[in-house]
Amino acid sequence: MSPTVGARLNSLDSPQLVLDLDTLDANLTLMQSACRERGVDLRVHFKSLKCGGLAKYLTEKGVTAFLAAKTNEAEVLADAGIADIMIANQVVGPIKLRRVAELARRVRLAVCADAADNVTALSEAARAAGATVGVFVEVDIGMNRCGVEPGEPAVALARHIAAAPGLEFRGLQGYDGHLQMLPDAVDRRRKCMYGLAALMMTRKRVEDGGFPARIVTGGGTGTGEFFMSFPGVTELQPGSFLLMDAAYHQIRPEFGCALSILTTVMSRRSRWYVLDAGSKAISKDFGMPAIKDHPEETVQRVAEEHTIVDCNRPPHVGSRREVYPAHCCATMNLHRQCVAVRGGKVEAVWPIEASGRYD
Repeated sequence: MSPTVGARLNSLDSPQLVLDLDTLDANLTLMQSACRERGVDLRVHFKSLKCGGLAKYLTEKGVTAFLAAKTNEAEVLADAGIADIMIANQVVGPIKLRRVAELARRVRLAVCADAADNVTALSEAARAAGATVGVFVEVDIGMNRCGVEPGEPAVALARHIAAAPGLEFRGLQGYDGHLQMLPDAVDRRRKCMYGLAALMMTRKRVEDGGFPARIVTGGGTGTGEFFMSFPGVTELQPGSFLLMDAAYHQIRPEFGCALSILTTVMSRRSRWYVLDAGSKAISKDFGMPAIKDHPEETVQRVAEEHTIVDCNRPPHVGSRREVYPAHCCATMNLHRQCVAVRGGKVEAVWPIEASGRYD
């Protein structure tokens, strides 16, 4: 039975993905205020959310720009009425390039690039669709994943983009994903500053070459406080700060955990109990989940359909527990709907349109 608006949380079947709107609102306000104080734009990363209804809700709270990791996420955002979308990735292959070009006819769209051949193919797709696609040069600032090397390689690629029909050079992206969850804040800041220095050196060289980099974007929840304070940064692109999880909360405790999975105790022993949800509903790829409001209870292991929790006084069979996952992004990808709750009552039920998709 699908949850209904107005129902009490504890009346719902389990497992059920739950979003606490009061906590989510507080997280958003905190990030918006920090960006506003530093004169930096906020672009919310949709890879953590994957839900068009949640994106619409955020626009009502003042969010105007979103980031997507995949083409399907950008399409879900466009279908939700979002007009300013960036894909923080390279889009490769004729099928996806056609989809991106068609999408650029509907919304203000940008993608990232780190290779001239890909830029040429994107230009051809944009021309065929009669569209204009914004392009950011992705600069590798230490993650060693995608991106060109800082400095002259970025200048050369910006030149290629600027000359390509159907494309518009928008600026630079530098993402430091390898730093987001470093536990030592001093070490995280130092390494973030090092990468940002390389990014700003690249911006100067690109602009000296005659290509204005009006937008310099990047960062995430873990490095956002450092990234947004660095001179020259114009935009921050965090995602996990809205939902949070048991692992990320250790790094940025000022953001509360808005995402949980409602579960039911299905079995108990003298020193442990078992919940009716496992790894198919609760991601554990960043570590073990945690039990909301019960720090004395420790998750011992997570099987496919069961979570085993150690405690001195196990709750009765049928009792409810909310579980904080260890990775919010991967957990959202496991579910097909989320229940938005305020004050213990269901306020909205939203499909998670981009979950389980890899296109």
